[in-house]
Amino acid sequence: MLGGPDRRVLREAAQGRLCRPREEAPELTGTILIRDATTADLDELSRLLAATWHATYDAIYGAARVTDITGRWHAPEALARALGNSEARFRVAETVDGALAATASASIGRGGIVKLDRLYVRPAFQRRGIGVMLLDDALAAWPDATLMRLEVEPRNLGAVAFYTARGFRPAGRTGDCGGSGEGIVALVMERPLPM
Repeated sequence: MLGGPDRRVLREAAQGRLCRPREEAPELTGTILIRDATTADLDELSRLLAATWHATYDAIYGAARVTDITGRWHAPEALARALGNSEARFRVAETVDGALAATASASIGRGGIVKLDRLYVRPAFQRRGIGVMLLDDALAAWPDATLMRLEVEPRNLGAVAFYTARGFRPAGRTGDCGGSGEGIVALVMERPLPM
């Protein structure tokens, strides 16, 4: 069962009250292409993830810890390992001018459970539907899946609101987000499929 702050977050998310103002962003014209990530994307993906993590987590973990984590988790070499996983889907959202706006990774496990491993939208492109497009893409990848599960930092109120609005519900907590050994606490959220 969730305690005080998480219930408040979920209630406010359901009421649409957890939205931060959108920062100045480039105009989106044309379509966003959702495609597989490639080795040619790795350096830019590393920069995208570092920028997104700093914008999201500096206030929670401090800039030095975020720099340390993203330097290891999001280094091009670390991202390259994810490209070869046949049970996973590693996608990017690309603008018509070739900029990478977002990325998502998901994998299928036992019992038809899809794990959303990563969904990050570059701050300048947030609140434009790109995260929804990537989430829908991940959901469509495994039509026979029974459940999607993810882990989210409970103080990342924007992400909690995003997932709550899309049918995810709290299913517990973990003291080691992603099994990383970093000791990062995360809220586990789940959504039955199909929905």
